[in-house]
Amino acid sequence: MEPQRRLVEPFYFLGNRVGCLLIHGFSGSPSEMRLMGERLTKFGWSVLGVKLSGHGTSPEEMAKTNWEDWAKDAEVGVRKLRESCDIVIGIGLSMGGLLALHLGTLGIIDGLITMNAPMILADRRTRFVRFVRPFMTYVEKPKSKPVATVAKSKTASSVTEPKAERFVYERIPVDALISLNRGIRQVRSKLHTIKCPALLMQSTRDLTVNPISVEIIRKKIQQVNPGVIYWEKSGHILTLGQERDEVVLKVHEFIQRFVEKKESQQS
Repeated sequence: MEPQRRLVEPFYFLGNRVGCLLIHGFSGSPSEMRLMGERLTKFGWSVLGVKLSGHGTSPEEMAKTNWEDWAKDAEVGVRKLRESCDIVIGIGLSMGGLLALHLGTLGIIDGLITMNAPMILADRRTRFVRFVRPFMTYVEKPKSKPVATVAKSKTASSVTEPKAERFVYERIPVDALISLNRGIRQVRSKLHTIKCPALLMQSTRDLTVNPISVEIIRKKIQQVNPGVIYWEKSGHILTLGQERDEVVLKVHEFIQRFVEKKESQQS
């Protein structure tokens, strides 16, 4: 079935001269980041949600792409925002967070925020996926619960938010997974070079990324004294989970503090 175009297309909301680069996850699509983007732009920030190569189409298309392609997409996103923004903050979910860290190692963004960025994947089999490559081309993604539910309290009004939709592949190309593992190793080896402010977020109920990942990142980038926030009620897709409103607020507050500090240094 063809996904709705709105779910898979990149998006750009022009605001002030502070740009937020939103990067979705592995096998996902911009739909994972759109809700966050729409809310961040209401605070006045400029927002660009990129679509990574091979995503939002079909697993067959994804099989033609790799970590180098996705890294290039993220770098192009930074350049696009720089056309109208003086400050660019990389904000990524899952592999998108890994890509934000990659941009940080290149020194081309001013700050970064990761949400459930992988250093260690929860499913141990993914670490040995290269050994199954001779026998299979795709692996099935484990079935997961709906990405977003809106709980109604006794005092809640009858009007609730619409359910956030997400387009994601159910089959994953083995070659792409092998490439993701390579990207994780490459970024991890360069984390010590990051010099920009950082905020790291991790869901304690994450079944895709081992939550220990955030501590690995924190220790590797301790030179920038990163903030760390744990979320107790959300799963892997933090941007669409139960705590998504609070997540957006923390992202906004990080950017606001960054801008205020920069302005005070210039005055």
